[in-house]
Amino acid sequence: MPRAALLIVGSEMLDPRRADANGPLAHERLAALGIPLAQLARVEDREESIAAAVGAALATAEIVLLSGGLGPTGDDLTREGVARALGRRVVIDAGWLAELERRLVARGRPMSDHSRRQAHVVEGGEAIANGRGLACGTLLETGGRLVALLPGVPPEFAQMLEETVLPRIAERFPHRPAARLVRAVAAGLPEASAEPVLAPWYRRPGVAVSILPSLGVLHITFTLTSADPAELDALEKEARSHLARGLGEHLVSLDGTGLPEATGGRLLARGLTLAVAESCSGGRLAQRIVSVPGASRYFRGGIVAYANEAKVQLLGVPAALLERHGAVSEEVALAMARGAQERFGADCALSITGIAGPGGATPAKPVGLVVLAATTPGQAEVRSIHFPLDRDSIAALAANTALYLLWQALGRPPHGARRDHD
Repeated sequence: MPRAALLIVGSEMLDPRRADANGPLAHERLAALGIPLAQLARVEDREESIAAAVGAALATAEIVLLSGGLGPTGDDLTREGVARALGRRVVIDAGWLAELERRLVARGRPMSDHSRRQAHVVEGGEAIANGRGLACGTLLETGGRLVALLPGVPPEFAQMLEETVLPRIAERFPHRPAARLVRAVAAGLPEASAEPVLAPWYRRPGVAVSILPSLGVLHITFTLTSADPAELDALEKEARSHLARGLGEHLVSLDGTGLPEATGGRLLARGLTLAVAESCSGGRLAQRIVSVPGASRYFRGGIVAYANEAKVQLLGVPAALLERHGAVSEEVALAMARGAQERFGADCALSITGIAGPGGATPAKPVGLVVLAATTPGQAEVRSIHFPLDRDSIAALAANTALYLLWQALGRPPHGARRDHD
């Protein structure tokens, strides 16, 4: 079975906090072809470092993908690094140079020496057309291995991977097992609690399990491979059944549908609208909701009421309630949700209030205490949770947990008010 490596090139990508969109996409699309991504590395913008990383990748993988470093500036050195590793030159691709000039003229820009760099390819390779940008990629073979240089801009990387690189991989390596992906999304469940569900599958033949925790949401992928299609059908059916039973009420989807999309789907299915009121999450909840295309069909809007005065003026929270119970309380969270519901004329509402820190805590209300409320037709639910994390993580986890609270509520029949404490 061929194995793949992905090198993310760019000194800015060496910051561990910098997210990378191309790695997850490459992993998933290669897995669908039955090819494991065996190596993922980040490499600085330095020719010698790129060459060393390429040499190491070629020693263990039959397919090497590189993302980034193909632009017009002096620190875009991916082609030079690959050329050094292979003992080749960097040359101009005449066809892409003509296309590049045509595009620049259409944009009213002159061709410069810097611009010409975007028509460079590694000697012996072919240019990969870029339908979304100006820099072409390079696809080449060396010693029976396939190497692809792609831009780091996610839309450009994705299009060139899908349209050119993956078909060439499938053609170049035809003897692969058939593969299926089962992508489960679970919420409201710690990673450690999912381990008993996943553990029986770790050593199953033809099964690779990965789990990616993301502040209240777990993304679980089973990559199933087999040379026998009938065996693969049975394995997929068993995996789906096992995950559904094991994850229970925490299972949001078995097809990779995320929590915001799944929650929106339940709102649409019931013909309901939603509004939000936020304090410590600072708009993160609304951002997650509107990240879903078509959210305007059910999302009315939101209010970020950080100060107590804003809670009173914008959401109608009684000042006496704030004075008696404090801003971080179940009573205020519920009043915020009902205020948003009334202000926007929505059927449902979510609210978040809490102490994100580092200051503002008391012995009774520590940093990380978050109170969430969800109101739907005929029911209201309030939940107090302690998240002992940093400020940004508290806000993000609160937003995800609020969505999960609503997703759960929309899946149950209407009932009276309920209060939970975690």
